[in-house]
Amino acid sequence: MTNRKRHLSRPGPRIILGLIAAVVIAAVYLALRTPPMDVDVAKAVKAPLLVTIDDEGETRVRDIYTVAAPISGELQRIDLEPGDPVVAGQTVIARILPAQPDFLDPRSESETRAQIRALEASVESAIARIVQAQADSQLSAADFERTAALYKRGFATRAAYDGARAARDSSVARLEEARGARENARFELRAARARLMPPSSVKSGGKALAIRSPESGSVLRLVQESETMIAAGSTIMELGNPKDIEIVTDLLSSDAVKIRAGSEVLIDHWGGDKPLKGRVRRIEPYGFTKVSALGVEEQRVNVIIDLVDPLAARKNLGHGYRVIVRVVEWSGENILQVPISALFRDKGQWSVFVMQDGRAQLVPVRVGRMNDKRAQIVEGLKAGASVILHPSEKIDDGVAVRLRAGVS
Repeated sequence: MTNRKRHLSRPGPRIILGLIAAVVIAAVYLALRTPPMDVDVAKAVKAPLLVTIDDEGETRVRDIYTVAAPISGELQRIDLEPGDPVVAGQTVIARILPAQPDFLDPRSESETRAQIRALEASVESAIARIVQAQADSQLSAADFERTAALYKRGFATRAAYDGARAARDSSVARLEEARGARENARFELRAARARLMPPSSVKSGGKALAIRSPESGSVLRLVQESETMIAAGSTIMELGNPKDIEIVTDLLSSDAVKIRAGSEVLIDHWGGDKPLKGRVRRIEPYGFTKVSALGVEEQRVNVIIDLVDPLAARKNLGHGYRVIVRVVEWSGENILQVPISALFRDKGQWSVFVMQDGRAQLVPVRVGRMNDKRAQIVEGLKAGASVILHPSEKIDDGVAVRLRAGVS
C-alpha cells in the first residue's frame, strides 16, 4: 500500500498581517464607538395657551354677622349648632339673664350711706326752698294786683306796673325751680338707696333678654355655647349665608399688578371633578407683609374672587375651605408651544435639541409667554418638530440619539 503525502498550502505573510489589522481596527471601533443615547421627546404643537398666576385661596361667606351680647349677664345654653338655619327677626339665637349687682365692700357701703344722708338733707332743703318760694310767689302776686289796680286809676306809673309784673313772674319761676330741685334730690336718693340693696333682692322675674337673628342664613360658628356669665360686647356666634361665598387669596404685590378686576380665574383642588370658574371682583389697594414658610418676608395683596358657576356645581363648598386659584394673566389660541422641560440656556439665549435623523440638533429659539408647564415659541421651530425633553449635559449638537424603549 502506497502512502501519498498531501501538501497543504499555508497563507502568506500579507494575508496574516491583513487579518491582524482588521481585528485590531474592529476592536478599536467597538471600543471607541458611542451608542445612541435614549431620550424622551415631545412634539411642538399649536394649541391654546394660558398663562396664570397660581396661589392658595380660602373661601369665605361674603357677609358675616358677628352677634355680640348687648348686656352683661348669664348666657343660657344655646341649642343651635353650626349649619342650623336662622331667619332674620324670628329665630331666637340666644337668651341672656341680666346680671345681678355685686356686693359692696365696707368702704363703698359707708360712702353710700353717707351719700344717702346727704341726699336726704338735700331733699329737706329743697322742700324748705319750695315753702319760701311759695310765700314769695304769693306776696309778688298780691303786690302785682295792687299795682295793677293803681295803674288803671292813674295813681301808679308804667314802670311800677312792669316791675311788679316782673317780680311776680320771677317768683313763679323760682318756685318751679325749687320743685325741680326737690324731685332731682329724691331720684338721687332713690338711686343711692338702691345701691345698698343686696344682690339676692334684685330679681329679674325670670325674664331673659331674647336675641334674635339679624340676618337669614345659617350658624357658621359658635363662640359661646354653654351657659356662662358674659360681658356686654362679647362675641356669641357668627352667622352668614353659606350659599353666598367668595374666595380671598393673597398674591405677591408683583403679581397683583399684572391682573385687573374682571380677570378670569380657575379654581382647582377644591374637591370637585373639574375646576370651577371665577372672576376677580376687587384688588385691595393696601398691601401687607407676610412671612413665608421659608421665613422670607413678602409683600402681599388681598384679591377677592367671585364664583361664576351655579350653586349646583359647588353646593358642597363651604366657609373657610382651601382652594388653589389660577388667575389668568394672558391667554391665546393656536399658539406654537413646547414643554418647558425642553428649554435650556445656551450662550445667553433659549435653545432646544431637535431629534432629526437619529441625531440631536441644537436649535436656538425665541420664547414668548410661559406658564409652569409649556412655553410659547415665537421663532426657531415649526409645528411637528420633535424636541428632546430634559436634555442632559451628555447631549450635544450632532450626538446620536434614539427614542427611549417603551415610549411611543
